[in-house]
Amino acid sequence: MLFRRIKKHVKAHDWFAVGIDFVIVVIGVFIGIQVANWNDVQTNQADLKTSLQRLSKEVTQNTNVIDKVLGDYDRGRANRNLARKALDSCNDSPEARAALDRLLFDLVGDVQPNFSFVVLEQLAGEGRYQGLLSEAFQEEFGSYTARVNEEYEQLGSHYERMWSHHVIFHPSVDAYFPGDIESSDGDWGFRLAKPFSETCADPTFRSLFINTIGFYQSIGNRLQRLRAEIEPFQAALEAEIQRL
Repeated sequence: MLFRRIKKHVKAHDWFAVGIDFVIVVIGVFIGIQVANWNDVQTNQADLKTSLQRLSKEVTQNTNVIDKVLGDYDRGRANRNLARKALDSCNDSPEARAALDRLLFDLVGDVQPNFSFVVLEQLAGEGRYQGLLSEAFQEEFGSYTARVNEEYEQLGSHYERMWSHHVIFHPSVDAYFPGDIESSDGDWGFRLAKPFSETCADPTFRSLFINTIGFYQSIGNRLQRLRAEIEPFQAALEAEIQRL
């Protein structure tokens, strides 16, 4: 109907009315664009808040994994000390040998946390969210992303060195299974394949043992630092969710 009016005014050479109609069209288009943009912002903001809530759950899941690994690490501390002392003194007592066997088993345990990055990667790749995040949180988000990725790579490297260098390829280490007659506890695990006196005097074994223990302890230390650094990010994340 508006275009009919414009056509009518043009034929009548009523340029003032044409101008008024044109202004009405421009204003209508402008308002329509603004409403559409506002709707897009509201939709993106709602989607962002949902994604941040999912990220919060993912971060909590990762911290729970860290806490489990650190708990296992602390529970094995006394056994690690006993095994180290046994090798240092070449003590071939049943208790010392059992401690070393348990330690070999611990060194191939699941000490590498399996972090989840699904929501983190999705958020990092969503450019439409960047303008909706506060500058302070964008900085926190970038730092957290870089930190957790770096730590995951370092932990994986340490874990692979522990596994490969000390247990799988070392000739002094063997595995036993429930079917083995000499298996005392009816379970499976790792043990020394050579006499204790020969192993504790082997400089290559001692060197690899110390290096592997170092990697193992480093995993614990790195996880403790990462756990402490995640807490401020969690607080910033919850504040950002509340802001939205």
